[in-house]
Amino acid sequence: MNAVICHGIKTKEAFDKMTVPMCAEIWYPWLQQKLILSGIPTQCPSFTNSYLPARNYSADADIMNRMPINKDTALIGHSFGGGMLVKYLTDNPQIKIAHLVLVSPWIDPFHLFQTYFNKFEPDVNIPQRAHRIDLFYSTDDHYGDLILKSCEKLEKLWPTMHVHKFTNRNHFSASEITKFPELWQILKAHVR
Repeated sequence: MNAVICHGIKTKEAFDKMTVPMCAEIWYPWLQQKLILSGIPTQCPSFTNSYLPARNYSADADIMNRMPINKDTALIGHSFGGGMLVKYLTDNPQIKIAHLVLVSPWIDPFHLFQTYFNKFEPDVNIPQRAHRIDLFYSTDDHYGDLILKSCEKLEKLWPTMHVHKFTNRNHFSASEITKFPELWQILKAHVR
């Protein structure tokens, strides 16, 4: 078993002010450490130019192509990282994985970022290629319908997915959210 954690994006201004890579923010390093201590090699790659409109799908796909992804892999994506994973799995129908976890994913339901998502439609067959799919989101997400409509679309498309709906977690990205025990409990129960 192995895992890959994919981070989201920031505004250009926030990205330029960063003092640590995005892959070392919020709950990502905590989860990575939990997985590693459980004997699961885990990577959290730093995606290039992680702000709009600079984020580039071909660059992201190139990074993902370098990751060891197979039937024993857990892919965990937060926000834009979740949308990127859905697009990556859609574009690579040969990939089979153990677990897909999406946390407040953005799949661009209003087609606002066509240079990246290009009006793609998530593959309806991803549940047949992932042993388990979990979706985490909060109804008070500060990105509103950008995230809520993404989650709604995925819930309709993949009705067998396990949905974990919160009302008070916003976007799971506040600086004080350095741990994510609910996600860890799911992973701990299903990763081997």
